[in-house]
Amino acid sequence: MKHEKYTILILPDNETNGKTYSITANAVNILKLLILVLLAGIILFSTYYLPKALEYREIKRENDYLLSERQEVAGLLKNAKRIEEINHFIESTLGSHYNLRADAGDSASFEDNWELSPFETMGLLDDLPTYLPIKGFVNAGFQVREGLFSQDHLGLDLSSIEDRVVKAAGRGYVIFSDWTYRFGNTIIIDHGNGYLTVYGHNEQNLVTQRQVVDRAEPIAIMGNTGISEGAHLHFEIWYEGVPLDPATFITELNETSAPAVEKEK
Repeated sequence: MKHEKYTILILPDNETNGKTYSITANAVNILKLLILVLLAGIILFSTYYLPKALEYREIKRENDYLLSERQEVAGLLKNAKRIEEINHFIESTLGSHYNLRADAGDSASFEDNWELSPFETMGLLDDLPTYLPIKGFVNAGFQVREGLFSQDHLGLDLSSIEDRVVKAAGRGYVIFSDWTYRFGNTIIIDHGNGYLTVYGHNEQNLVTQRQVVDRAEPIAIMGNTGISEGAHLHFEIWYEGVPLDPATFITELNETSAPAVEKEK
């Protein structure tokens, strides 16, 4: 016999009138079907989608790790490319005169031709690039950025209204004085003991290659050549192929009277 409806009777313990609820057979069948669908969904999610979700979470974690590693490698490659550019400048400008030979000959012949070893008579304190090339203010600081498409700023941008003459940061040997695409008129000075300084965006270079310059000697006129948005000097210090922050290397930039260094945001 097929039931058309079901009745639910609820009797309280105090023997008062109970309550009855009636539900049709069709509603019961629909409820059974919904319960079966819910159980099937739980089983399907537990056996198929849950492992996929856990696998996706693990893959995402590995992808984030690989992305961070890729960004770090990209930063190293950019630094390596910058070092390669510096080495290319040096190799393209070095000649037979830039040969630091230990056996340069007797003292008489060396005095007649100092180019055989330009660093032989230099003093260490004069060689260190600790002199501020321009007395002005810093409008962009040293910053190594992270990211695949970010651009490092491996030096300081120095500007001045009154002082437009760029001076050598230390006594050294000019190994490059020419035009580059990025920095326009550029000068690179080798100070010995692993130190190099770079002076970019010059309006005019006042020194030539294979020339020895003294500390604080005028070497260029500040300009706006190359990729630049205003007249300033881009100044870099390198030690054994590694860029240094000039703001921490030059004492004058850390004095209270010196302008504050503004980091690029």
